[in-house]
Amino acid sequence: MPNPPDDIDPLAPDTVECPFPFYDALRSAAPVYRVPGRGWFLVSTFELAGEVLLNPEVFSSASGVGVPAGPDGQHPAPPGARTHTLLTADPPVHSHYRGLVNRAFSVRRVAAMEADVRHLADELIDRFLPVGEAEIGDAFAVPLPLIVICDMLGLPRSQLRTFKRWSDGIAQLGGLVDAERLVEIRRDYLEFNRYLVEQVEARRADPRDDIMNDLITLTFTAPDGEERPLRMDEIVSILPQLLVAGNETTTNTITSGLRLLLEHPEQLHAVLDDRTLIPNLVEEVLRLESPVQCHFRRATRDTTLAGVHIPAGSGVGVLYAAANRDDAQFPGAAAFDVRRDNARTHLAFSQGIHFCVGAPLARLEARIAFEALLDRLRNLAFAPDRNDFRHVPSFTHRGLEELWLTFDAP
Repeated sequence: MPNPPDDIDPLAPDTVECPFPFYDALRSAAPVYRVPGRGWFLVSTFELAGEVLLNPEVFSSASGVGVPAGPDGQHPAPPGARTHTLLTADPPVHSHYRGLVNRAFSVRRVAAMEADVRHLADELIDRFLPVGEAEIGDAFAVPLPLIVICDMLGLPRSQLRTFKRWSDGIAQLGGLVDAERLVEIRRDYLEFNRYLVEQVEARRADPRDDIMNDLITLTFTAPDGEERPLRMDEIVSILPQLLVAGNETTTNTITSGLRLLLEHPEQLHAVLDDRTLIPNLVEEVLRLESPVQCHFRRATRDTTLAGVHIPAGSGVGVLYAAANRDDAQFPGAAAFDVRRDNARTHLAFSQGIHFCVGAPLARLEARIAFEALLDRLRNLAFAPDRNDFRHVPSFTHRGLEELWLTFDAP
């Protein structure tokens, strides 16, 4: 058994760009690993990840799920005043808000969107198809889910680039950023909050059929037991979480999946020959290139995990991406296999009470995206001399900075 990788900094740029050898070493040598000099722990096997995710009483999300700051392993303070509702709440508080959002984000509403999502995918492809080359992220993978979630929330399409900037900033808060960038993110976060307050106030006078309207009008049983509508601070807490969950995962699944298909032509040919493999392709991409690599919990008390003592207050990072490459759960886990029979058991959407509320939407969008792209773009290939396949520098999220492709129209 190899020694724990004490000489590897998990936040170093080279490790963040290609973390998989580090994850492999953790699973085999130190599945519960205290990171030297940082005071927090990383959990890397599928089984142990489940133990943490299914035990919120011991491993809490209430103080934040981003990378703990400082050598004491404690979580950083959130930007500005913040109401904990979904991702950063534990039961019973979380349960009240999640029940309300489930009603607004219903399976019925998502399933009814298929025709509209397919129409949008074709519209986007029409814009770049005649050119024969595109940076597929900016041209397709970013706008598709972003337009869909903005329409669902009731946010105007005219502000897409601003929403993307705000969304990227919120996602970056999950990792460690330098002081200058943190100031920018905090400023954008407050700007987004002010914008949402204005939108909610305007919506009260102009009701529509969207999730923002649902959050304004639906009543729920609040954590204190009172039956009431959501307060403004609660609405403004929930909307950004839905915006981020509704676009980041899908964007990165589409671009990562296209890269994997082109790097594995036998898998691409299998999908082209049998389009019924596309739903499982989506699951395999989510497993192998988990768009959310890690979320943290905080130990609420002294505890032990796999024989390792974890002091109360310590940050505990659940490495979804490492667990998703665990051979004990996924034999030959490093291989890309669109026919993998248990691909859907991955942890890319987390597990337990914090299973991603946007997972059905992400799956729908990614399936339609691959169907539309593979139907309409012939002779797909990487654009010569246009790709270095660099990823967004984040410990907690994984996505390509850009992906240039060439193709022929049908």
